Amino acid sequence: MKEKEIKLKRGQLYWYILEVIGLTLISGGNPLRPIIPLAIKEIIKTLKELKNLKVDEKKIKKSLESLERKEIVDLEEKGDEVFVRLKDKNNSTIIKYSIKALLDFKKKEKNWNGKWFLVFFDVPEIQRNKRNYLRKYLVDIGFYRYQQSIYIFPYQCEKEIMLIKKIVEGTKYMKYIIADKIEDERIMKTFFKL
Repeated sequence: MKEKEIKLKRGQLYWYILEVIGLTLISGGNPLRPIIPLAIKEIIKTLKELKNLKVDEKKIKKSLESLERKEIVDLEEKGDEVFVRLKDKNNSTIIKYSIKALLDFKKKEKNWNGKWFLVFFDVPEIQRNKRNYLRKYLVDIGFYRYQQSIYIFPYQCEKEIMLIKKIVEGTKYMKYIIADKIEDERIMKTFFKL
């Protein structure tokens, strides 16, 4: 498959890099690359393999310098290589992109066992902002909105839900269910291309 020769939107590479770092962190060393510290060349290879994207090393370094200024990563030069180290693996930005990257990877692998993984919550009206953030976040990371406060994913995601509970206050109201069958399954199969 040919790499995408597209012009990235402003800031898009930054978020892709966070996904690569996050995937490496959350999976204990992503399936394609070793655990952090991660060399810039490894980030480039992973972007090519996961996103089918060809990116110039200078652009990667510029985005990493931005992450360093925000105190998310440290850059360390060793000879002609630059390595990326996380300042704090519990940083909520890294956790958020770790989850997204891992769920994207699961969708790409398409290893469906016929079960559905549901997340539902009942956040009180007084915490409306948290509830709205949670709804948007679940859609952003790839869940299907089955109902207003019920979201579905076709692959095992209990570990990711535990991480979401870490970064979103008010998630004590979240529950996780595994179902063998759901009504309107055809719609979900179409949505997830199963």
